[in-house]
Amino acid sequence: MIMQHPDKRQKLALAALIVSSVLVLFVGTTWGVRTLVVSRMQANAQPTANAIGGFPLTGTPAPDFNLTDQFGRAVSLSSLRGHEIVLAFIDSQCKSLCPLTATIMYDAKTKLGASAANQVSLIAVNANPAATSVAAVQAWSIEHGMLHQWLFLTGPAKQLQAIYHQYGIYDQVNPDGQAVHDPITFIIDANGQERLYFETLDSSSKLDLSDQEIGLEAGMRQWLP
Repeated sequence: MIMQHPDKRQKLALAALIVSSVLVLFVGTTWGVRTLVVSRMQANAQPTANAIGGFPLTGTPAPDFNLTDQFGRAVSLSSLRGHEIVLAFIDSQCKSLCPLTATIMYDAKTKLGASAANQVSLIAVNANPAATSVAAVQAWSIEHGMLHQWLFLTGPAKQLQAIYHQYGIYDQVNPDGQAVHDPITFIIDANGQERLYFETLDSSSKLDLSDQEIGLEAGMRQWLP
């Protein structure tokens, strides 16, 4: 048996300790970065109830952008100041989850009544950077009865991707051309500050849709001008 000198054993133990510490630091840092990404959405606040009831945000200014609507008109987020904004990310090729979001937005606004509804603007940002034409967002709006109910905004792929990043939205286009993205809807107050966010449930159940409409309506009422 080969015996190691005590000094050599101590050096090996110290080296092992250093390696272990580096690994712990690396894992901790990686987890910390992930936590920061998640906290961008939760904004260091506890949810009011759950995804249906909405999650509060800290009131930081919503990132501004300039895009083109379904009629070919230039629109900036800041140009809508004075109105409460309900902002969703909608895939211009989606036939499943995004129509649910549009239905929830429309029905929740309708529940407000005409006077309050006039103070709310529904905005969709194209969540599919592979299908960015005005014709695409117009066709989607027509197909789902939203042509004159909202502004469906689009622009060059790089510009849309920059907006996803600014709002902390995950977005990836599959080989079939459909986008996989966070089904997030924001409420932005009349001063342009982020107040709440909601997640659309992947369910066409009437009960689930009704619950989400009620939750979004309550969020809209909370931040009316």
